[in-house]
Amino acid sequence: MKALSIFLVLSFFSFNALAVEVCSFQETWELQDHLESSGIKPAQISKNHKRFKFIEKQMIHHAITLDTWASGATREDALDMFERGEGQITYFSIDSKVLAFVQYWPGDNQYGAIYEMRNSVYKVVASIRDSFIECK
Repeated sequence: MKALSIFLVLSFFSFNALAVEVCSFQETWELQDHLESSGIKPAQISKNHKRFKFIEKQMIHHAITLDTWASGATREDALDMFERGEGQITYFSIDSKVLAFVQYWPGDNQYGAIYEMRNSVYKVVASIRDSFIECK
């Protein structure tokens, strides 16, 4: 009985770890489909560029300047690129964490970054380049 309990606990934690293992997916749509098929729907989608919070503006600036061609962009320039690229931030709540997909489309494919958030602290998990997930 004790072995079964341990197995169930380990299985539970393994499933949750798999649900947030961003780097095991090649493209963002695969990750988002996996999250939604696991019952994890977007908790919020921020699209209104005039109402972005301070932390969202910080993440947008950081995501855009991850690209070498935009590494010197000011915050205002980055926000402008994000708006012109019809950018949005999609939040997924997973256990005590939040994944934030900061994504914009300067052409046909998406760019940006995926962040893990706890309270008001964020850290980059992966960058999004040409719709592909690139982990560091």
